[in-house]
Amino acid sequence: MQNFLPFYATSNYDEIQLLETINSSMSLFKTESCIETLTYYDTFDWRLYHESLALVEGAGLYTLSRLNDGQRQASAQAGDKPAFVWDFPPGMLQNQLAPILQMRALLALAQVEKQAAAYRVLNEDQKTVVYLISEIMRLPQTDTESPLITRFRLKPVRGYDDQAQALALLLQEQGLVATGDDRAYTKIMQAARRAPGDYSSKIALQLEPAMRADEATKTVLRFLLLVMQQNEAGIKKDIDTEFLHDFRVAVRRTRSALSQVKRVFPAAVTERFKADFRAVGRFSNDLRDLDVYLLSETGYRALLPEILADDIGPLFTHLKRKRSQVLKQVRRDLESEQYLRIIQAWQAFLNEPSRDDPSAPNAGQPIINLAQARLYKIYRRIVKAGHQILENVADEKLHALRIECKKLRYLMEFFASLFPEDEIGQLVKQLKKLQDNLGDFNDLCVQEEYLLRAAAELPAAKAEPQEALLAIGGLISRLDQERQVVKADFAKTFTNFASPENQAHFKRLFKPQKKVAAR
Repeated sequence: MQNFLPFYATSNYDEIQLLETINSSMSLFKTESCIETLTYYDTFDWRLYHESLALVEGAGLYTLSRLNDGQRQASAQAGDKPAFVWDFPPGMLQNQLAPILQMRALLALAQVEKQAAAYRVLNEDQKTVVYLISEIMRLPQTDTESPLITRFRLKPVRGYDDQAQALALLLQEQGLVATGDDRAYTKIMQAARRAPGDYSSKIALQLEPAMRADEATKTVLRFLLLVMQQNEAGIKKDIDTEFLHDFRVAVRRTRSALSQVKRVFPAAVTERFKADFRAVGRFSNDLRDLDVYLLSETGYRALLPEILADDIGPLFTHLKRKRSQVLKQVRRDLESEQYLRIIQAWQAFLNEPSRDDPSAPNAGQPIINLAQARLYKIYRRIVKAGHQILENVADEKLHALRIECKKLRYLMEFFASLFPEDEIGQLVKQLKKLQDNLGDFNDLCVQEEYLLRAAAELPAAKAEPQEALLAIGGLISRLDQERQVVKADFAKTFTNFASPENQAHFKRLFKPQKKVAAR
C-alpha cells in the first residue's frame, strides 16, 4: 500500500463541511476515535532531526518516523521513560537509534494532545477502497478553540489507487495542502518555543578574507563562549556526558585560538585569558576522565577472558562512587565567583570594539593572510616531525606530534569558511586519519596509567578487590597489546598523510601566494 502525504487544513477549515463533501461522492464509515498525548523527543544537539527523523511517544509506544513523509521506521513499547538508547528494549527501534544517539540522552522537547478519528471510504459495492484518518492537534492545557494542526492521512487499499487519487484531489480542491510531516513538526516545535537545530558545537561561521584578524578571531571566540554557556546547565544537571565534552572542547579551542592566532590581541590580555581558561579546563579534567572510563565499561569487559570479566566490577563501582564526588566539585566550580568573573571579563573583552595596540601588530591584518601563514607553518612542522619519528618511533614524540595535529585541526576549523569547502574538507579528512591514530595511541597510554592508579585506590583488605586487581592487570595487558598495534600503524598512516599529492594540496591551499589588502 502506498502512503500518501498528509493533507493539512488552512485556518478557515470546516471539518463537518469537508466530511459532508466527501460523503456526498464517497460513503464514509467511522470506525474509531481516540485522544492521546504525544511527546516529541530528540537530543540536545538534535541528532534525530539532522537525520530527518522524529521520535514520538504516545501511551508508552515510541515511534520513529521520517520527517518528510511520516513513514514509520520502527516502534517499541517502553514502560519507564527511556533516557538513553540502552534503556529501550532490544529490537529494531533500539538498533536504528543506537548509531544516531550513541551516548546522548533523549530530552522531551514538545507535547501535543491529538484527537484522531479513523474512517473507511466505501465504494458503491460497500467495499473499503481507502482508509482516511483525521488528526487534530492542540497544545495541552490551552483554552484556545483553534487547533494547532489539522490534517488528514490517506492509505489506499491495494487495487484502488484511482479512488485514493480521486479523494486526494477532492481534499486539495477543498483547500487542503499535501506536504510532508515536517510541516507539523515545525509548527509543534515553534509552539513549544523550540528551534530545531538551534545548537551545534561545530563551528559554522562565515568569515570574510579581508576581515581584520582581531575581529575575525573574536567572531570565532564569541561562538565558542556561546557553546560553553549553552552546556553549563546540562553539566550541572548531569543529563549526559556530552555536555561536559562539548564544554571542554570549546575551552580547548579557545585556548588554542589565543595561542595559535598570534599577536592579534594585546599581549597582556592574551596571557591573562590563556591562564584563565587553563584553570577552567583543569577543574573538569577528573570528571571527563571518569566519564570516559565508565562509558568504556562494556568494551573493557569484552577485552577480558570470560573468567575475569565479572571480577572487574569493583573497579567500576569505585569509579562511579568517585564520579559522584567529583561532579559535586565541578558544580561548585561552575557556580564559583572565580568562574563567573572569568566569563564576565571574557565576554566584556570580546564585545569591545577593535583597537590598535603596539603589542598586537597582527590585529589589523586581513585574516586570510594570517590564517594561511599559520596553517602552512604548522603543517610543514608536522611533516618534518613525522619524518623524524619514522626513524625513531618514540612515545614522547608521538604525543608531541598529536598536539601539533590538534593545533592544525583547530585552526582549519576556525578558518574553514575562508577556503573552498570541498578542498578544505578533504584535507581535514586526511588530517583526521592521522589524528585518530595518534589519539588512539595516546588514549591507550593514558588508560594504562589511569588503571594502575585506580587499582592502587581499591581497598586491599577484601578478597573481591584482590580478584579485581587480577582483572585490572589482565585489562592493562590487553590495552598494552593494542597500543603496540596502533604504534606500528603510525608509519603507514603518516606516510599517507605526508604523500607528495597531499603536500601539494596543502601547499596550494595554504601557502600564501599574494597578500589581501586590509579592509
